Amino acid sequence: MEPIKFDLSGKTAIVTGAGRGIGKSCALALAANGANVALTARSTDEIEAVTDEIKEMGRKCIAVTADVRKRTDADTVVAKTIEKLGSVDILVNNAGVYMMRPLVQDPNWTSAFSEFVPGFEDPFTEEDWDFLSDVNVKGVINFCQAVGPYMMKQKWGRIINIGSIDAEKGVPFAAHYCATKGAVKSFTKGLAHEWVRYKITVNCVSPGFTSTPLAPWVYDDPERAKLTAKAMVPMRRFASPDEIATPVVYLASEQASFVTGESIYIDGGYLA
Repeated sequence: MEPIKFDLSGKTAIVTGAGRGIGKSCALALAANGANVALTARSTDEIEAVTDEIKEMGRKCIAVTADVRKRTDADTVVAKTIEKLGSVDILVNNAGVYMMRPLVQDPNWTSAFSEFVPGFEDPFTEEDWDFLSDVNVKGVINFCQAVGPYMMKQKWGRIINIGSIDAEKGVPFAAHYCATKGAVKSFTKGLAHEWVRYKITVNCVSPGFTSTPLAPWVYDDPERAKLTAKAMVPMRRFASPDEIATPVVYLASEQASFVTGESIYIDGGYLA
């Protein structure tokens, strides 16, 4: 048997939220395995350095400023990707936001979280919910709708949504965030059935505690990070973004052609 190699040569990927953390690692890993990449973020400054790294690998790469909450932005990213890179074969829906805040504040109740989580004692508003759901759920749907016609026409595609272990295990003070990631998981399953006839696979990679800027009040404090990992993660450490990117590359490859509608949990045994 030949050694397994995830060869993405000739494929083009779009990665949302690609300027840092998991999105950056996914973009670099896809390029390292042969793909050309279109990077998106709300600020071009966030993705310029990543663009340079990918071009140094000998891959084609473009950076497109986009707000995933806007369907018109998603359409623009896809159109520019096809214009500049020739096709759109892989979509990694990574852009996401996190919030830790009680759904209802209790003036007689205090929490240690209020000492280090920004805005923890603020009311959770309708605007907060709109922001969370628009980025984490609507953003995924917008980009799937935008790439869908092209992938259907070519009868091949790989869509990988970045979910979360919080879709499976409730987290106090983040019920609203859990709801958005639960929606992403359910959407993944439904769309996988809907588009399987076009040889498009739709899967979810769901990280556990990962060293990213998403929740800096945990990860930027070495002592707090160490205590959190020891208390919550059987492997006693957080994942690196590169460890999340590896299954993304697998799901983007031909080797994953029989995998669809799945959620792969990269959590160091947290859900075990």
